Amino acid sequence: MKSHPARIKKHSFVREMEMDRMAGTAQPKTVSIPLAQITRLLIDAAETNRTWLTDFADDCVKIDADLYEVLLAYQSLRHSSV
Repeated sequence: MKSHPARIKKHSFVREMEMDRMAGTAQPKTVSIPLAQITRLLIDAAETNRTWLTDFADDCVKIDADLYEVLLAYQSLRHSSV
């Protein structure tokens, strides 16, 4: 079976990016996804004490400033109702 030239080129590019990441010379990989896409998975992982979740506990995540303000307000309301 013949390989498609674009696939070979893409595979080589991905391999080079991974080697750069391992060497510490590449930009960290990031993705942008809707919050709804990951919320259920994170809740389930937290409720079932998945070890992999603790592996990322110290990682920083970027969120929209509006969401951050809502989270702070929610946290304040929860603490004041306890």
